[in-house]
Amino acid sequence: MRRILGLAWILSLLALAQGAEEYYARCERLYGQGALESAQATCELALVEDPGYRPALRLLVRIHLEKGDLAQAEAYLSRLGEDPEALVLRGRLLLLKGKAEEALGLPLPPTPEGRLLRALALRAQNRLEEALREAQGLPPTPEARLLLARIHLALGNPEAGLAALGSTLEERVERGRLLFLAGRPEEAVALLEEVLPQTSGRTDLQREALSTLVLAYFGQGDWARGQAALGQLAGLVNLPALFLARVWPWLLALGTFLVLVVLGESRIEPLRTVEVVEDPLPGPGSLYLAVLLALALALGVALFLGKALFANLLALFTPYQKAQVLPGFFLAYGLFLFAGLLLWQRRRLPQLLGPLEGWVEGFWVGPALVLALWAYGLVRPFLGFPTLPLHLLVFLGLALMEPFFRGLAPWVFKERYRELAPYLSALFFALAVPGPTLLFLLLGAGLLWAKERAGSVLGLALGWVVAGVALALFPSAWLRRF
Repeated sequence: MRRILGLAWILSLLALAQGAEEYYARCERLYGQGALESAQATCELALVEDPGYRPALRLLVRIHLEKGDLAQAEAYLSRLGEDPEALVLRGRLLLLKGKAEEALGLPLPPTPEGRLLRALALRAQNRLEEALREAQGLPPTPEARLLLARIHLALGNPEAGLAALGSTLEERVERGRLLFLAGRPEEAVALLEEVLPQTSGRTDLQREALSTLVLAYFGQGDWARGQAALGQLAGLVNLPALFLARVWPWLLALGTFLVLVVLGESRIEPLRTVEVVEDPLPGPGSLYLAVLLALALALGVALFLGKALFANLLALFTPYQKAQVLPGFFLAYGLFLFAGLLLWQRRRLPQLLGPLEGWVEGFWVGPALVLALWAYGLVRPFLGFPTLPLHLLVFLGLALMEPFFRGLAPWVFKERYRELAPYLSALFFALAVPGPTLLFLLLGAGLLWAKERAGSVLGLALGWVVAGVALALFPSAWLRRF
């Protein structure tokens, strides 16, 4: 009798295992077709048949990771215990949580997937050269090819990224993006228009394709198709929220600036407004107009450079391309502001620049700027803020802006707003120069202090040049830490 009961128990277990295997086979097939919801439901049926069936648990972890449901993925992962694939799956979970350093600390197996995860973690940490070496030896799976293409783009070589891509849907969308970034917008538009209908049901791919098409259409002056693509993109992305997430520091600085201006205007005595003086200083309104004119001219230069280099009028706002155009924009902006001072305030230029011997201050201002940029680079990843383009032409442009922002602007603000002048001057610099608002605000305040200490703008201008030359000597891997 015992033998009969034991045999019945074994047969029931085999039946359960067979049912779980059948469900798992269907689940694997659906997963391969990209039907994640159906695959999830089928794998869950396999677990109903056998709650400890590890192949189904592994696949459910992968499904939930792809869907972005990290809590559920972690719950299934905890049920795997000491499974051989658990380390790899935990590495993927940590990467999606933004914990690349912890993922690198795992004893990942030397399998292709383990090496792929290591390359992904290295890329997330901006260790691009190491990530490239790791990725180049991987089997050419779609995920590995996409990673390789993105590393090449981050290293400034989109053509090499194009050569690495295959023909899957994800890779074709990425190919369209790289074609556009490499300055081949006609090819990019043709490919993405062909691919876009195939991305229905894949919101991430649809969003990426539409984002590239919007930039490509507007960058070529095709406003009708650009607006149509933008309307489609607005149905997938909360564009106002995305805009506010990027510009809220600038808007906060603008609000503070306006409050201080209103406060300063309320303190002005009526008799001061009718004082007659010889050769009066320009008012704050003249400063704002001068900045707007110089900014408009510099934007014109940026539009020309974008069209000439990448056939894209919006290169200044396009990833990868803006790194090539921003240096010219900053240099043009600085040149136009300095030329404006020469034409407008020539008689006051010696007073604005200060004593000639003040240039020696640049040899401590320059290293101080480098240290400030390094300190900002340590904290900005946690805040999600951008950094200053670390190009010598950018620093030359900022050097040319010093007589305006640390010479004329504080003088004008002090004449009208008295003790509020230092705060207004620092905020004005952060508002008038496109870029990382918080960084420019801090640097503006520090440079105003240095100018008061040295009594000369020449040292500050030379400090920017010294900082730019020093950073130009750093390896690229070091600059990514700033």
